[in-house]
Amino acid sequence: METINKGNRARIKGKPIHLREQGAVNPYWSRRAFLKGAAGIAASALAVDQLAGWCQAVPFREYIPYDASRDAHYGHHFGWIEHHHPSPESVGEKFVFVRLKYPGGDWFTNAVNYYRWPADTKFTEMLARYTSVDVEHHENPQYVSIEEDDIDHLCSYPFIFMTGHLGVRFSDEDILKLREYLERGGFLHVEDCDIRIDRMRPAVYRLMQRIFPDKKFERLDMSHPIYHTIYDHDEYLGGDKLVTPNGDFDEAIMIDDRIAVYFCPSDLNCAWEGRVCEPGGEEQRRWAFEQGMNVVTYALTR
Repeated sequence: METINKGNRARIKGKPIHLREQGAVNPYWSRRAFLKGAAGIAASALAVDQLAGWCQAVPFREYIPYDASRDAHYGHHFGWIEHHHPSPESVGEKFVFVRLKYPGGDWFTNAVNYYRWPADTKFTEMLARYTSVDVEHHENPQYVSIEEDDIDHLCSYPFIFMTGHLGVRFSDEDILKLREYLERGGFLHVEDCDIRIDRMRPAVYRLMQRIFPDKKFERLDMSHPIYHTIYDHDEYLGGDKLVTPNGDFDEAIMIDDRIAVYFCPSDLNCAWEGRVCEPGGEEQRRWAFEQGMNVVTYALTR
């Protein structure tokens, strides 16, 4: 059975990003090839995360409309979230930043033009401009669905991003599908969009207990390579919020010696969206972009 191809393991170092108020930056990063192959794998099936609260009862399409004719969701505050199916010529050749659509929560957070810009497209723009990752550009944020997409489709993407405030509700089939993706080399970047309300993190913990009953999240030390793949980060500055004592460090689920699930409670995604970053302001936002690129590079080269 084929796995997700791990690609080359080159590393590069970068220079600081300089962010102006409207997101303009200076092209400082060096260029090398980071290519990630992808291969299909066989499907399996999964466990339900029983989440308290209204998100357990509210059907997804009641709060973000879906247009079947164009296979797209219409996000709150005027923005389309287009679906993306990789074309044969691009699979494994170009990197597509995709987020995970999942039941039971607000998976689409920061994916539309609500604050300054859609977080995913801004981050993709930065990734293409300041790294050698061969990025496939799209006008709108792209997503894959844990419910609707089969395992071959999920494994077309070596990196999948997941965020939200409210929690998750995965079926047994969803759980085993995600486990298969991770065991075959896939990388899941998970964020808690607001650690202060303390709903996403417990739900993610329960989710991972069902996926890997024998594993627990491990706190990541700043010496870990995921903080040094492009930028050397020796201090944790966080995304748009740095909340102590539980929101000022990252955690991971490990498979062998690699990170398979990276959990960030400080919300890089909101910093990418252009929200006010506290307490560190624009330095903190710069760190969030840098760390996002560190994470993608780690996922593509491990």
